[in-house]
Amino acid sequence: MDVLAIAATVTAGIAMGAINNLAGGAGVFGLVAFDHVCHLPLAIANPSLRPAGLCVGVFSFLGYLRAGRRPDGRAWRHGLLAVPGALLGSVLAMRLEPIVFRAYLATVMALLLRQQLRRRTPVDDSAPRPAWLEPLGCVLVGLHMGFAQVGFGLLVTLVLAGAYRGDLVAVNAAKSTIVILTAITSVGSFAAFDAIAWLPGLVLAAGAAAGSYLASHWSVQKGSNAVRRVVVAVAVITLAEQLLRIVLLLATGRA
Repeated sequence: MDVLAIAATVTAGIAMGAINNLAGGAGVFGLVAFDHVCHLPLAIANPSLRPAGLCVGVFSFLGYLRAGRRPDGRAWRHGLLAVPGALLGSVLAMRLEPIVFRAYLATVMALLLRQQLRRRTPVDDSAPRPAWLEPLGCVLVGLHMGFAQVGFGLLVTLVLAGAYRGDLVAVNAAKSTIVILTAITSVGSFAAFDAIAWLPGLVLAAGAAAGSYLASHWSVQKGSNAVRRVVVAVAVITLAEQLLRIVLLLATGRA
């Protein structure tokens, strides 16, 4: 990597870390940097996001501790439930075609947008929910981390908003523990496949660590409404980017 590539990748990492801490979906900046600056194919670029994902989780956790928000025991339980899904998702990421990745990610973004734009009243925490729903949601969250990572935080918001009564700051604090456990699983899985480009991945991770740590304090200060606006904006951008990629893939065969 030359100096320009390093600078561009670090910048993408800072944006990725900050926005993923506040909402999610900003892993797309890492994919763009890997594609246009580092010239990595999707089969390598996607796994190479995971070290940055791990840094987002670790430094987000530290940032929330600094700001006085400690994830509770539920967050670690959610993270452990997500680990088997992360292992399976990593295997699928190595076996499925790029168009499956793009179509899946576009679908997740569309669902998240629908959820955020429709919710105008507080979550009714007293409404009964099947006992299996929360564990299943955590397994699916882990599956997403292993398979795509991009949009992981947005999917956590979709799955856990009810459990935390719509408090997106609490969701984000819990998300940091889930990211740590599932990212460790994914890094180990992809490393076993020798699928990670370590130099670009670690450069991106350095930027992501800084962005994630700094954004934690902002998130606690500004509260849920500010975080929700970031969620919607990033989901729109990510959905548009994936739809464009699908069109290009179908037209030219290039992901």
